Amino acid sequence: MTKEKKDFLRTPLRTIAADRPFFAALIGVFVVGIIYMLVMGFTLQVRDVQVYVRYTAFGEAHFYKSYWYYLLSFVLFGALVMVVHIGLMVKLYSLQRRQTALFVGAAAVLVLLVAASYGLAVMHLAYR
Repeated sequence: MTKEKKDFLRTPLRTIAADRPFFAALIGVFVVGIIYMLVMGFTLQVRDVQVYVRYTAFGEAHFYKSYWYYLLSFVLFGALVMVVHIGLMVKLYSLQRRQTALFVGAAAVLVLLVAASYGLAVMHLAYR
């Protein structure tokens, strides 16, 4: 890599690391995302039979079945939320929008907490 490319990456990372509260918020979003993925991953159970994966109030059958690996989408959702929100936080911080970046981080934690409650409810329904 050339010196310009290295400086292009190092300069924003150094400024973010120097801002301790913002860096703590970044780490917080990362930790909550990892915890969410671990909880959802360890809640999954490998089964040969089909499990309930979806509920809707429309149609004749309210519960729909599929194979257990459909539920891996909950883990992938957590990874996607974590990566996208951290990327948004870094981009907003580089545009001198620190307060907006902190709000995005708080929104990420809230989204992951709500997703965990829904995900655990679906897992409980799927494996009953």
